[in-house]
This record gives sequence, C-alpha cells and structure tokens, in this order.
Amino acid sequence: MDKLIEKILEYVEPDCEITGSSLLKTDCGLSSFDMACLVEELCRANNVDMDKINVRQLRTVADLASAVGMK
Repeated sequence: MDKLIEKILEYVEPDCEITGSSLLKTDCGLSSFDMACLVEELCRANNVDMDKINVRQLRTVADLASAVGMK
C-alpha cells in the first residue's frame, strides 16, 4: 500500500495524510481526470486490464489498491 500512497502523492498536495480508508476525491482531492490518469498509470505498471475497472466505483485508497492489484 505504501507504493500506492507514494503514487497518489504525485497527484495531490504532499502534506495530505493518506491511509487505506482515505476517500480518493474528498480526502485526497483527486479530480476525475486525476483518477483516470492514476488508474491508467497503475494498470499499466501492474499489467491490469483497465477496461475491467469501473473508476466511478472507486471510493477509497483501499478500493483502488484492490482494483489494480496493489494490496
């Protein structure tokens, strides 16, 4: 999960405290565009088919970790 949090911090303010239960949009401040870019980048890095992920259903950092195989 630490690698995922490091990747999220590339998209948000560095002073943002992120945990598995952090809400991606509300707590982390990710826009829809940021989410799409982040998910695409993570899918490529982890050989996950992005077409199988419904980005709109991802609410928390833990949801994202599970979706892209980064538990």
